Amino acid sequence: MVFTHNLLRCWLCGSKQEFSPNNYFCPRCRQPMLFETGIQKEISGTARATASIEEFIEFLPLKNYQSWLSLGEGRTPLLPLKLSDSRVSLLAKLETNNPTLSFKDRGSAVVMQKITELGWRKVGTVSTGNMASSTAAYAARAGLKAVLLVKKGTSPAALLSSAVFRPLIIEVDGDYGQLFWKSLEVGKKLEIYFANSVDPLRIEGYKLTAFEICQELRRAPDFVFVPVSSGGHFVGLFKGFYEMKQAGFTDRLPVMVGVQAEGCSPLAKAFEAGEKSFSRIKEARTIAHSIANPDPPAGNLVLHLTGEYKGWLTSVSDEEMIEAQQELAEAEGLFVQPESASTLAAFHKLRSRLSGTVVLIMTGQGLKAAHQPSPTGLNYFRSNLEEMDKVLKSIIGK
Repeated sequence: MVFTHNLLRCWLCGSKQEFSPNNYFCPRCRQPMLFETGIQKEISGTARATASIEEFIEFLPLKNYQSWLSLGEGRTPLLPLKLSDSRVSLLAKLETNNPTLSFKDRGSAVVMQKITELGWRKVGTVSTGNMASSTAAYAARAGLKAVLLVKKGTSPAALLSSAVFRPLIIEVDGDYGQLFWKSLEVGKKLEIYFANSVDPLRIEGYKLTAFEICQELRRAPDFVFVPVSSGGHFVGLFKGFYEMKQAGFTDRLPVMVGVQAEGCSPLAKAFEAGEKSFSRIKEARTIAHSIANPDPPAGNLVLHLTGEYKGWLTSVSDEEMIEAQQELAEAEGLFVQPESASTLAAFHKLRSRLSGTVVLIMTGQGLKAAHQPSPTGLNYFRSNLEEMDKVLKSIIGK
């Protein structure tokens, strides 16, 4: 098969159309269309280039790789965890090690490569956290104008992590789900490429995580746990493993396990009910803001993939996420967002059903979280200099 750089295909009905900025939803299925991929060469088992995009350029919808646009994304560690035992080999893929501390950088990197290739000068996104700061950082690197649309009440910490790059930030009072669709309309009128959560270029970036996992393991893992919000990351990872199988690098696909917060789990509820489509949640009630999407734009595609390829969707409580976050910190030295820790919480929930190699995708670093633990509850004490030795002795003894 031959790779076509601009052809999109709907994975639900098979419809095809040429890639067009701000216009990538199937007119029949209303789900995001993905770049059609063909195989030109075998994928090797060892890394040969400085960046994932450069090494896998022939598997991406890009004509060439512009190294100056990179911030050093990708090539993140695949770390063995001490929770492994004779039955399960547990690993964490640390997407927290990307330049702006989240997996979003992989998508932003591919977006900037493509839109500079096409000559666009403005890029935007609808986000209140990781994707906003990632888009702003990569736009600054590329010398593009960044436009961030955020919902009213976005946390100061989230705004700061984006504002430092000097984008245009507009706080919008209104339905956040409708803002997603409105941005695509505005983008067409004002020539702003809105690289939102399920943009096909972002999905191409996310699939490289799967490529890297297979390279390091020299096969596909048995299970992959990933937090699910809009569905774009889940779809991107699946597409990566699917293409690895197409290329003959692996002879099977992993079981994809999507994890949602109980307080906002439209896809997990639909999956458990055996439904092929989900119902929108009226209100999100969770501390896990990054995965609190009441109306995920790729939701039905995620349900289709889990049904067709025997994946799972589940949910965990805020309390379970916080416990897992603390467990990762104390036992493994990893500080991640509660959203990332949801994968470990789900692993504990499903552990009796698992065997083989299990990979948890750690999507965001802990300092990026809207909900932060208080240091005063974590063996935190105060003392003046003169009394410090006495205080220390009283706590830990001689």
